[in-house]
Amino acid sequence: MTGVPGLRCRVLVVEDERTIAANLHEYLTTRADLDVDLAHDGAAAIARLGADTFDVIVLDLGLPRVPGTDVLDHLRRRLRVSTPVLVLTARDTLGDKLDAFGLGADDYLVKPFAMAEVAARIVALHRRATGASVDETLVAGRLRLDRRTHEARVGATVLRLAPMSMRLLERLLRDPGRVVPRRELEATLWPDDPPDGDALRSQIHLLRRALVAAGFSGLETVHGVGWRIVAEG
Repeated sequence: MTGVPGLRCRVLVVEDERTIAANLHEYLTTRADLDVDLAHDGAAAIARLGADTFDVIVLDLGLPRVPGTDVLDHLRRRLRVSTPVLVLTARDTLGDKLDAFGLGADDYLVKPFAMAEVAARIVALHRRATGASVDETLVAGRLRLDRRTHEARVGATVLRLAPMSMRLLERLLRDPGRVVPRRELEATLWPDDPPDGDALRSQIHLLRRALVAAGFSGLETVHGVGWRIVAEG
């Protein structure tokens, strides 16, 4: 089984039971060809969702620190994000299901589960959401990034970017003109352990150098705040 043809599917699995989380990660990455990140408690999930974007979220309800229902409520009411959510939980009462759907869940699967069914439901959610929520091409003036082929261009010039530069560019291009804070960019490049010092500035320098060499000068530093891509470059 694979995801939507031509599109990578980024999945955030929020599960506190480490064995279950590891098994999901292994199956979904190796058998379903999905890009999977993990969060092991509700607070970590909220931090990840505030710093990055995903195509589908797999969410347990019985999480430490912050319960899964609060994570779902935060996603829908505070962040106002429509990312599809598959609830994956041991809670099997009708009331639990109705509460989850009332908070904005898109699907609900009770443990124990078959890995193949989880993968199939994720792919189905991604397929339904793709037409409305996934921009295949990100654009800022003459700068374009095709998310399907991972090709970036300035006009007719193809950029030769390292993987980290490509991830950084994609994050900045999701909302051209918006200043993206340091913490969001660090979470994009180093989700598990943001480095100290000038590691991010070094990555910004490499990306800016590649853009300028291709004739695009629209990567701006907003001192003390973060960085942004503007179309006028």
